[in-house]
Amino acid sequence: MSSSSSSTSTSSNAHSSASAVVGKTHVPESGIVKTSGGAESVPRANVSLWVRLLESHNLVLGEVRRKLADATTMPRFDLLANLEREDGQTLAALSRRMLVTAGNLTGLVDRAERDGVVERRADPRDRRLSRVYLTPKGRELIVELLPKHAEEIGALFEELDPADKRELRRLLGKLRDSLANKLIGGAGGVGGVGGVGNKEHT
Repeated sequence: MSSSSSSTSTSSNAHSSASAVVGKTHVPESGIVKTSGGAESVPRANVSLWVRLLESHNLVLGEVRRKLADATTMPRFDLLANLEREDGQTLAALSRRMLVTAGNLTGLVDRAERDGVVERRADPRDRRLSRVYLTPKGRELIVELLPKHAEEIGALFEELDPADKRELRRLLGKLRDSLANKLIGGAGGVGGVGGVGNKEHT
């Protein structure tokens, strides 16, 4: 399975799981809900928040993927964007930052190398390691796509005013840092599909 299809499948499965948990429950703004059968109200704010995050992620990712489809796939965009910010990363570093398995990343890099947008080079200090670099073709492509990507993201968020965006960014950053500390020991540079794998952008 390709990295792209794997990512899509994971998002779909997570969304289906979330929908199953919420079931036929109405979730008001307060986060306190009542089941359709009229059972006693119970706090479901955490599940409601999870569902909204998943739904928003899927909607944004689907639209950006559609807009960039003529030029590249989202996994390749993410690979090139990470290398544009820090060229010459190891496969292990890219795997951590892009939140993909080593196997999926190897296939992604293989295809990108075949198409001439990246190249592997041996690490001069440790010949057992290889590092991934943008080729001139790859750099030209990502420099062209980054402004388009930013424009599309801006259009999707245009109904939020600047204060809302700042507060949402702050809260999501707090959530991300909390999850990183709890689940992966505070590893920096947490990223994923969409070319947002570094603190510079998050």
